Amino acid sequence: MLMCMSNHIDPEHDSHSGRLARPTAARKVTALALAHLAAAMVAATPAQAEEIDLAQADSSEIRAHVDDLARDRTSVEHELERLETERSELDALVEQADREFGTVEAQLARATTAIETAGDDLSSKIESLADLRTEQAVRYEAAERAGERLEVLAPMIARLTDRSEALSADLETARQALERAEAREREQTAVRSSGASTASGPPPESAGSVVQFAYAQVGKPYGAGMTGPNSYDCSGLVVAAYSQSGADLPRSSQAQWNQTDPIGRDELAPGDLVFSHGLGHVAIYVGGNQVVHATKPGDTVKVASLEYLPVDGYRRVPD
Repeated sequence: MLMCMSNHIDPEHDSHSGRLARPTAARKVTALALAHLAAAMVAATPAQAEEIDLAQADSSEIRAHVDDLARDRTSVEHELERLETERSELDALVEQADREFGTVEAQLARATTAIETAGDDLSSKIESLADLRTEQAVRYEAAERAGERLEVLAPMIARLTDRSEALSADLETARQALERAEAREREQTAVRSSGASTASGPPPESAGSVVQFAYAQVGKPYGAGMTGPNSYDCSGLVVAAYSQSGADLPRSSQAQWNQTDPIGRDELAPGDLVFSHGLGHVAIYVGGNQVVHATKPGDTVKVASLEYLPVDGYRRVPD
C-alpha cells in the first residue's frame, strides 16, 4: 500500500526560491496515463445477432444468422482483448508505484538518492526532496485511479467472457442447424427433380383424397390465418384438406391435436397428422416418410422429410 512521505515542504512551491517546483518526467507520463483511463471508462457494447427459429428457417436465413453470430463473437473477443490489455497495464502501474513508494524503506531509499544527487547547497537538496514528494503524490493518485478502474474492469471482463462463451455455443448450434437445413433442402430438391413435389406431380397410388388435395397445394404461398384456396397456414391446410373429404376439424393445431386420436410412428399412414414445435405446427403425412405442410411466413406449401421435424406426436382423424 502506498504511503505519503512526511515532509513539511509544499510540493508545488519552493519556499526558498519562491517559484513552483518543476514537474518531473514521471508526472507528465502519469498525466497521460490518467487521460487514457478517462477515455477508456466507457467500453463499446457489441451488437447482438437477432434470434431466429432454427427449426423453421431455411439454409439462407440460418447462414446469415451464422455470419451474424461470428461477427458478434469477433467483436466481443476484440473488446475483451482490449480490456485485458488495459488491465495488465494498470496492474503494472499499481505494482510499480507500490514498489517505488509503497514502503518506508522504499521512500527512504528514494529520498536518500534525491539528496545525494542534488547540489551541495541546502536549497538544491530541499528542492530535490520537494520534487520527490510531488512525484510521490502524483504516482499515488495515478495508482488510486488505476485501482478504481480495475474494479470497474473486473465485472466487464467477466461479462464479456460469459458472452463470448455463449456466442460460441450459439454458433455451434446454428452451424449444426445449417447442416440439417442444407441436407433437408438437398432432399427436397431431389424429390422435386423426380416430380414428386410439384403441384402437377401424381400422388402415390395409395393416397386418398386428403393426400391428393395436399399435393395439389404444393407451391402455394404461406398465409397466416388462411385456409385457401390461394394460401394456407399449417392448420389451415389441414382444415381445407379434410373439409373437402367431409371431415370438420377445428382451426388451430392445438385444437386439432385434441380432436384426433393418438397413434405411434409405426402406425403412420397417408393422411395422418404430424405435430411438431410444441404442437404449434401440423403437417399431413403423405407416405414415404414425407409430409406436406405450410411452412412459415414468406415460404410456400412444401414436401419435406419427416426426419427433419422436431415431432411431438402423431394423430389420426377419426372416421
